[in-house]
Amino acid sequence: MAWLPVDALESGMTLASDLKGPDGNMLLPKGIVLTESHIASLRRRGVVQADVGSGQDEAMASAANLDPALIEASAQYVVRRFAANDVEHPAVAAVYEAAVLRQARELAAGAPLLPDIFPSPRAESMTDMFFREEGSVKDIVTSEVKLASFPDIYFKIRQILDAPTSSPSQVADVVSKDTSLSAKLLKLVNSPFYGLPQRIDSISRAVMVIGGQEISTLVLGISAMNAFKDIPPELINMRTFWEHSVAVGVYARLLGAAAGQGGAERLFVAGILHDIGRLVLFKKMPHAAVEAIYYAKANGLPLYAAEEEVMGFSHPLVGGLLLRAWKFPDALVSCVACHHKPASCAGNVEPAILHVADFMAVGMGISPPASFVAPILDAPAWERLGVAPERLGELAKAGLAQVEEIVSAFFPVRKS
Repeated sequence: MAWLPVDALESGMTLASDLKGPDGNMLLPKGIVLTESHIASLRRRGVVQADVGSGQDEAMASAANLDPALIEASAQYVVRRFAANDVEHPAVAAVYEAAVLRQARELAAGAPLLPDIFPSPRAESMTDMFFREEGSVKDIVTSEVKLASFPDIYFKIRQILDAPTSSPSQVADVVSKDTSLSAKLLKLVNSPFYGLPQRIDSISRAVMVIGGQEISTLVLGISAMNAFKDIPPELINMRTFWEHSVAVGVYARLLGAAAGQGGAERLFVAGILHDIGRLVLFKKMPHAAVEAIYYAKANGLPLYAAEEEVMGFSHPLVGGLLLRAWKFPDALVSCVACHHKPASCAGNVEPAILHVADFMAVGMGISPPASFVAPILDAPAWERLGVAPERLGELAKAGLAQVEEIVSAFFPVRKS
C-alpha cells in the first residue's frame, strides 16, 4: 500500500483500495483512475490521503505467484502480437509484460490459448461492390452514406446545445425518448468508467452530473454502434469488434487522464469510432477486406498496413471520410483519420493518445476480429503524452475491468 497526501495525488493515478470520506461514506471505488476533478472533489470533501498503491510492486508480486512454465508459454504466445514492434522500447516492453501476465493468469485459471480466427471460407467468394480501378474511396463512402443515414438523435441534441437558450432538461427529454439508448447510457454512467460515489437513476440526473455536452458526445458513440447491423457474420464477429473499440476508448480515456488532458468523453467516443472504416470496407469491399486479413497474417503486418498494400488505402481514411460526411465534430474526424499516423494531424495530442490506446488494446489481446499484430508504436506520438512507461502496465490492468463491464452492459450474452 502507498498512502499519499491529497496534494501529492496526480491525474492518472489508480486507487489501490476503496476511498472513504471523513464520515465513513464511500467516495471512490478501488481501481478508478483519478482525474483532476476527482482530486479537486476530494479536497473539498476534506479527504487528506488516498491509497494509490504501487502498480510495479503488485505486478512483481503477481508474477512471483505464477508458475514460470505458464509465464514462458504465455510469452511465446503473446510475443506474436508485437512482431512489428521493438520490444526493447520502454513503452512496448511495459505493455508486453502486462499482456504476458494477463495471459499467464488466464492459463492458471484453466483458460486455453485461443487459436487464430479468420473469416469463414465462404467470405472469399463474396464479390466486392466497388473495385479500386472503378471507384474511389469517396465513392465508397458516399454510397454508404446514401444507404445508411446516421441515427438523428445526436443531431437533435446538438441542435438543443447550440441554441442560445437551452437547458439540461431539454437534452434529457430527447435522450429519454429512446429507451434502449437511455438504458445503455445509465449503465455506462454507473460503471467503474466514472466511479461515481452514488448511483445515477435518471437521464436528467446524468446530464446534471456529467454535463450536456459530455452526454451528447456519449450519445454520438453509442448511436454509432447501432448504425452497422448488416455485416455478414462470415466476415466479422460484431461483439468482438465492439469489444476492441470499447477497449480503445477506455484506454484513450485513461491515457488522457494520465497525460493531464481533458475531453474524456470525446476520447472514449473516438475509441469507439476509430475502426468504423473497417465496417464500411466489409460492406463494400468484402473480398478485398478478407484478402487484407490474410495478407497481414502471412507477412506479420498490422492490418492497416496490409490494407494499404491490398487496396491502396486503409480504414482510418474511410472512417474519417464517413464521419465527416455524417457531420461529426472535426476533433473526432481528425482523431479517427489519423490514429495510425498521428503525425499527420500536427498540433493535436488526441490522435497520439488514440494511437497509443489502440496499440495497448491489441497488445493486451483485445484485438479487432482477425487482427493479430499490434500497430507499430509511433515513438514521437508516445513521447507527446509525457506518461512514464511504467504507468502503462498499471493503466492496462485498470482498463480491463472497465472494458468487461461496459461490453457486458452493451452486449449482454443471451441465454439459450
